[in-house]
Amino acid sequence: MADPAPKSITKEVPKGFVLIKEGQASMLFPKENEVFYNKVQVLNRDLSIMMLRLFAERRLRDKEAKRLKREGLTPEQITAQLADVDWTKKVAETAAEDGLVVLDALAASGLRSIRYFKEVSGVKKVIVNDLEEAAVAQAHRNVAYNNVDPTRVVPQQGNANLVMYQHMEGPNLAGKEQFDVIDLDPYGSAAPFMDAAVQAVANGGMLCVTCTDLAVLNGNHPEVCWGKYRSMPTKARYMHEMAVRIVLQALETQANRYRRYIVPLLSVGIDFYLRVFVRVFTSPQEVKKASLKTSYVHQSLGCGSFYLQPVGKFTGGAGNGNYQGSTGPTCPPVCPETGAGFRLGGPIWSAPMHDMEWVMEALNRAEEQQEQEGEGETEGREEGAMPASAPLPTTERMIGLLTAVSEELVDVPLHYTLQDMAGTLHCTCPRVDDVKAALLNAGYRVSNQHKEPRAFKTDAPPEVMWDIFRCWVQKHPVGDRGKKENSMAAKILSKPPKLQANFSLPPSLLTPKKKVKRYPPNPEAFWGPKSKAKGKKRKVVEVVGEEGGMERGAMEGEEDKKEE
Repeated sequence: MADPAPKSITKEVPKGFVLIKEGQASMLFPKENEVFYNKVQVLNRDLSIMMLRLFAERRLRDKEAKRLKREGLTPEQITAQLADVDWTKKVAETAAEDGLVVLDALAASGLRSIRYFKEVSGVKKVIVNDLEEAAVAQAHRNVAYNNVDPTRVVPQQGNANLVMYQHMEGPNLAGKEQFDVIDLDPYGSAAPFMDAAVQAVANGGMLCVTCTDLAVLNGNHPEVCWGKYRSMPTKARYMHEMAVRIVLQALETQANRYRRYIVPLLSVGIDFYLRVFVRVFTSPQEVKKASLKTSYVHQSLGCGSFYLQPVGKFTGGAGNGNYQGSTGPTCPPVCPETGAGFRLGGPIWSAPMHDMEWVMEALNRAEEQQEQEGEGETEGREEGAMPASAPLPTTERMIGLLTAVSEELVDVPLHYTLQDMAGTLHCTCPRVDDVKAALLNAGYRVSNQHKEPRAFKTDAPPEVMWDIFRCWVQKHPVGDRGKKENSMAAKILSKPPKLQANFSLPPSLLTPKKKVKRYPPNPEAFWGPKSKAKGKKRKVVEVVGEEGGMERGAMEGEEDKKEE
């Protein structure tokens, strides 16, 4: 078991450690790679802080709305009363009694946990859990170094799954309540922790989940992806978005087993990892709709065309309808453009990945914060203050990301990329606005995608996309490679376009865009994951509970170590 928490630590940096400041946290990290710091994940932590701030306010507002409803107020009266409340102030005032109880299940040195407590007004308590003795000892040291209350930021050593199962829904042997927020940020896949997490989070609570195993999720090892997530990747150009949708579907599948379902708030691909924020609710009635939110993907082996096949359908009215398997297939036996076969992918989450109300609120908060920083309003703020607008290190990049997300077509799964389609035809690559103009002039919707700069989401069918490129090639002829007999390019271009594309820019594309960096370059070389933390794992460990009790649990199966 790790050494107990030190009573106090001076502000001097001990020998063998380095001091790193991030947000309002000052962290001591060993120079050796036992517990380490990766600044690539700063945006991950900043985004999580922003979402927790919003969730704390939304949770308290929902509770107040239910109380007013029980008192007999009408919906109009409830709305009017709630509109006059300063929720940012109220969550701070009620945090000690009715704030969020957060589990940082794979906490390592406790950086994320300490930032949650110091920078999110509505946090009552954070459980700083980790399997490794070195990490827990380091978390104790950092809690003391940051002068936070050790009864409210509580390091403990334990198996993440065991801790969560002890807090599962309904009667449990430990008699412990569920968490309002559970954060899963492993080094690798979060799949081993999903079953416990969807049971240990409170009804209406929030899961914050990171996966860094994109080589698996993107399709380099499809058999491993199937084993972990029960979904088959296609390794197509939309692989990063499909990875996010595979993880959402895995969370939904686990939740459905316990009469629960997820509601995605924000789901993004960033650098070498993905991060999703979902709320979990209990409702057997809503679980019945799960098949309507799930689809298989038919990916052409000859070009970028893809078709979605929903798993289920609902027939009849609201009161007397029934759920059935969907009819299909939704695609022809072979690709109509190239004659190639299809690869089957999925199942994936095909419902919206974001709640645009949350996205816009987060974006507005970030922009307000940036304006305050620009005006110098954050100067002189006391260390440890917890306003909802406390500065976040990556505000500018967060604004770019949230702006790109806010512009997405939320109801259109997956996307095309210009380089993929142009590469198939061996033609000059058009500008994004050229393709957007052709789609808009043809009556379809189109948007960018938040991770890929030259990707676009559209409700146009594949044949329309290829007609637009056929018209483009008429204006910009291909070379010899595009004319090679029996090549995919030759097969696609041999068909005359049914749609005559109009590439003139419509008024909506002439409107000046918001000037933000949606796709910023990496700030430095080798911007990516660091090596896995060193340290020996114990087969059995004594788990120190929040109330001071001890349990013993097997450690086997908890292989992934968190990367900060």
